[in-house]
Amino acid sequence: MSYPLIPLGQLAKFINGDRGKNYPSKDSFVDTGIPFINAGCLSDQWVLDSSKFNYISEEAYDRLSSGKIQKNDILFCLRGSVGKFAVIRDDNKGALASSLVILRGNGKVDVEYLKHYLASSLCTKELDNYQNGAAQPNLSANDFKKFLVPLPPLTEQRRVASILDQADELRQKRQQAIEKLDQLLQATFIDMFGDPVSNPKGWELKKLSELSTKIHSGNTPKGGSENYVDEGIIFLRSQNVWKNKVLLDDVAYIDAETHAKMMKSSVKHGDLLMTKTGRINTENSSLGRAAIYLGEDDSANINGHVYLIRIKDGFNKYFILRILTLPDYYEYIRSVCVGGIDKRQLNKEHIENFPIIQPPMELQNKFSNIVQVIESQKTKLLEQLDLAENLFKTLQQKAFNGTL
Repeated sequence: MSYPLIPLGQLAKFINGDRGKNYPSKDSFVDTGIPFINAGCLSDQWVLDSSKFNYISEEAYDRLSSGKIQKNDILFCLRGSVGKFAVIRDDNKGALASSLVILRGNGKVDVEYLKHYLASSLCTKELDNYQNGAAQPNLSANDFKKFLVPLPPLTEQRRVASILDQADELRQKRQQAIEKLDQLLQATFIDMFGDPVSNPKGWELKKLSELSTKIHSGNTPKGGSENYVDEGIIFLRSQNVWKNKVLLDDVAYIDAETHAKMMKSSVKHGDLLMTKTGRINTENSSLGRAAIYLGEDDSANINGHVYLIRIKDGFNKYFILRILTLPDYYEYIRSVCVGGIDKRQLNKEHIENFPIIQPPMELQNKFSNIVQVIESQKTKLLEQLDLAENLFKTLQQKAFNGTL
């Protein structure tokens, strides 16, 4: 059974923030007060992340003529991180920045049902149709109002939302379990070795260049993406290198001839990879992420935004990788890079000079064994998460085509 398609503008009131003379400037923010919410405050779990709040005074809040939030409002990002959103779950005061818009349901749509629509592939397709392709992605509120929402009766909306909430809770629990294992590894490292930057246990320090036979960044072949082929040698870019993992979902390939011309940046099994450039003011910045390549020797190459770090025999590459991906060390990496706020860069000299603590190899190996045990558990959880994600997507699809 298909549902009638209703424009979003007929289901919710759209409320912009006050963009006039009373719009708060950075200089007007205070340490405590009323949250002034921007796109960075929207988490991936469709709720607000209060740790990212800026605050304005009660007086500044009272001067705003619009953009004041209420319980069950949905805050949706129209600029930059287009498509991110959060549902307001409490009665606390707050106001929104100009990159966001409030969706306030008019009684025809259940807020939980609308939440799941905004997270669905249907909404994503609408976004793709209406975004203007600019360097800074944006969506106009008028275009957003035209999005077509499959709308069953309210009782059916609530039933559908309840099923999707349960499926979403399942996948979130899997994700949280994975995060707890990561936290366990970090805590175990700190307990065994202390902070690798301040080095409170006084371990011997060596520069990363002393532990490596090669530190080298790749190149982008002349012609760029024109050199990519459907099959061939894996060509790793910054979007493939994440914290402790190499992702091949969006990987490019080059042919053997191009690869042969770039043998200096050919990747070996066990090479560490680190991203070279990125912004430092975003949650998933591409700057300084590190992972290990576990493919076969010379089965991959890297572009100019990735370094390979080849560790000498006799040193524990897994231990070194764990240091490079600890939160405190990541802050150190960000502190030594060069460039502006929008784009920073790690030079080869920065990486060569990275200080790496060198506890006894027996302790390093002991920690690596713990890593392997925990990572094996993570692998199982990731498989379960993948199943939960697929279940959620299947239910989502059925929910909006009337077959759930």
